[in-house]
Amino acid sequence: MHDDLQAAIEGLVAEFGRQVSQVRETHAQLREVTATVSDGNVTVTAGPQGRIDEVVFHPRVYTRFSPSELAQAVLDQITDANARVAEESRKLMAPLVPEGMSAEQLFGGEFDLDRLLPDTPLQRGESR
Repeated sequence: MHDDLQAAIEGLVAEFGRQVSQVRETHAQLREVTATVSDGNVTVTAGPQGRIDEVVFHPRVYTRFSPSELAQAVLDQITDANARVAEESRKLMAPLVPEGMSAEQLFGGEFDLDRLLPDTPLQRGESR
Protein backbone atom coordinates (compact mmCIF):
# COMPACT_ATOMS: atom_id res chain seq x y z
CA MET A 1 0.00 0.00 0.00
CA HIS A 2 2.83 2.38 0.89
CA ASP A 3 4.49 1.82 -2.50
CA ASP A 4 1.19 2.57 -4.27
CA LEU A 5 0.78 5.81 -2.35
CA GLN A 6 4.39 6.83 -3.04
CA ALA A 7 3.93 6.07 -6.75
CA ALA A 8 0.70 8.09 -6.82
CA ILE A 9 2.38 11.06 -5.14
CA GLU A 10 5.34 10.88 -7.52
CA GLY A 11 2.94 10.75 -10.45
CA LEU A 12 1.08 13.82 -9.19
CA VAL A 13 4.32 15.73 -8.66
CA ALA A 14 5.49 14.82 -12.17
CA GLU A 15 2.17 15.89 -13.68
CA PHE A 16 2.27 19.16 -11.75
CA GLY A 17 5.79 19.81 -13.05
CA ARG A 18 4.69 19.09 -16.62
CA GLN A 19 1.75 21.48 -16.31
CA VAL A 20 3.91 24.24 -14.83
CA SER A 21 6.39 23.86 -17.69
CA GLN A 22 3.57 24.00 -20.22
CA VAL A 23 2.13 27.16 -18.64
CA ARG A 24 5.55 28.83 -18.60
CA GLU A 25 6.20 27.94 -22.23
CA THR A 26 2.78 29.18 -23.31
CA HIS A 27 3.23 32.40 -21.33
CA ALA A 28 6.54 33.05 -23.11
CA GLN A 29 4.89 32.38 -26.48
CA LEU A 30 1.99 34.72 -25.67
CA ARG A 31 4.45 37.53 -24.99
CA GLU A 32 5.78 37.14 -28.54
CA VAL A 33 2.51 36.99 -30.50
CA THR A 34 2.26 39.66 -33.22
CA ALA A 35 0.17 40.27 -36.31
CA THR A 36 0.74 42.59 -39.24
CA VAL A 37 -2.16 43.61 -41.47
CA SER A 38 -2.41 45.97 -44.40
CA ASP A 39 -5.05 47.31 -46.73
CA GLY A 40 -2.42 48.72 -49.10
CA ASN A 41 -2.73 52.18 -47.58
CA VAL A 42 -2.13 51.53 -43.88
CA THR A 43 -0.07 48.74 -42.33
CA VAL A 44 -0.37 47.98 -38.63
CA THR A 45 1.63 45.60 -36.48
CA ALA A 46 0.04 44.66 -33.17
CA GLY A 47 1.49 42.79 -30.24
CA PRO A 48 0.09 41.18 -27.14
CA GLN A 49 -2.68 42.81 -25.12
CA GLY A 50 -3.55 45.34 -27.81
CA ARG A 51 -0.09 46.86 -28.01
CA ILE A 52 0.44 48.64 -31.34
CA ASP A 53 4.06 48.24 -32.39
CA GLU A 54 4.02 49.99 -35.75
CA VAL A 55 1.81 52.01 -38.08
CA VAL A 56 3.07 52.62 -41.62
CA PHE A 57 1.34 54.75 -44.26
CA HIS A 58 1.63 54.31 -48.00
CA PRO A 59 3.45 57.39 -49.34
CA ARG A 60 0.37 58.65 -51.23
CA VAL A 61 -2.17 57.92 -48.52
CA TYR A 62 -2.42 61.60 -47.59
CA THR A 63 -3.67 62.47 -51.08
CA ARG A 64 -6.05 59.51 -51.26
CA PHE A 65 -7.89 59.97 -47.96
CA SER A 66 -9.41 62.80 -46.03
CA PRO A 67 -8.25 63.02 -42.41
CA SER A 68 -11.39 61.25 -41.18
CA GLU A 69 -11.02 58.49 -43.80
CA LEU A 70 -7.39 58.00 -42.82
CA ALA A 71 -8.33 57.84 -39.15
CA GLN A 72 -10.95 55.19 -39.93
CA ALA A 73 -8.46 53.20 -42.04
CA VAL A 74 -6.01 53.21 -39.13
CA LEU A 75 -8.71 52.10 -36.68
CA ASP A 76 -9.84 49.33 -39.04
CA GLN A 77 -6.31 47.96 -39.37
CA ILE A 78 -5.72 48.16 -35.60
CA THR A 79 -8.96 46.25 -35.02
CA ASP A 80 -7.99 43.59 -37.55
CA ALA A 81 -4.44 43.22 -36.19
CA ASN A 82 -5.67 42.92 -32.62
CA ALA A 83 -8.26 40.33 -33.65
CA ARG A 84 -5.52 38.25 -35.25
CA VAL A 85 -3.34 38.52 -32.14
CA ALA A 86 -6.31 37.47 -30.00
CA GLU A 87 -7.01 34.48 -32.25
CA GLU A 88 -3.39 33.33 -32.15
CA SER A 89 -3.39 33.77 -28.36
CA ARG A 90 -6.55 31.65 -28.06
CA LYS A 91 -4.90 28.92 -30.13
CA LEU A 92 -1.86 28.95 -27.85
CA MET A 93 -4.03 28.83 -24.74
CA ALA A 94 -6.38 26.10 -26.01
CA PRO A 95 -4.36 23.20 -24.53
CA LEU A 96 -4.51 24.86 -21.10
CA VAL A 97 -8.25 25.47 -21.08
CA PRO A 98 -10.13 22.98 -18.89
CA GLU A 99 -12.14 20.30 -20.67
CA GLY A 100 -15.69 21.36 -21.43
CA MET A 101 -14.83 25.06 -21.47
CA SER A 102 -13.93 27.32 -24.39
CA ALA A 103 -11.21 29.95 -24.39
CA GLU A 104 -13.90 32.56 -24.98
CA GLN A 105 -15.68 31.50 -21.79
CA LEU A 106 -12.47 31.49 -19.79
CA PHE A 107 -11.02 34.78 -21.00
CA GLY A 108 -14.29 36.54 -21.64
CA GLY A 109 -15.28 36.31 -18.00
CA GLU A 110 -18.17 33.92 -18.70
CA PHE A 111 -16.92 31.10 -16.54
CA ASP A 112 -17.60 29.55 -13.19
CA LEU A 113 -14.43 29.60 -11.10
CA ASP A 114 -15.56 26.45 -9.27
CA ARG A 115 -15.32 24.54 -12.57
CA LEU A 116 -11.61 25.37 -12.73
CA LEU A 117 -10.76 24.28 -9.20
CA PRO A 118 -10.72 20.70 -7.99
CA ASP A 119 -12.88 19.70 -5.07
CA THR A 120 -11.08 19.81 -1.77
CA PRO A 121 -11.62 16.94 0.66
CA LEU A 122 -13.73 19.28 2.79
CA GLN A 123 -15.99 20.16 -0.16
CA ARG A 124 -16.42 16.51 -1.05
CA GLY A 125 -17.38 15.75 2.56
CA GLU A 126 -19.88 18.62 2.67
CA SER A 127 -21.74 17.49 -0.42
CA ARG A 128 -22.60 14.14 1.11
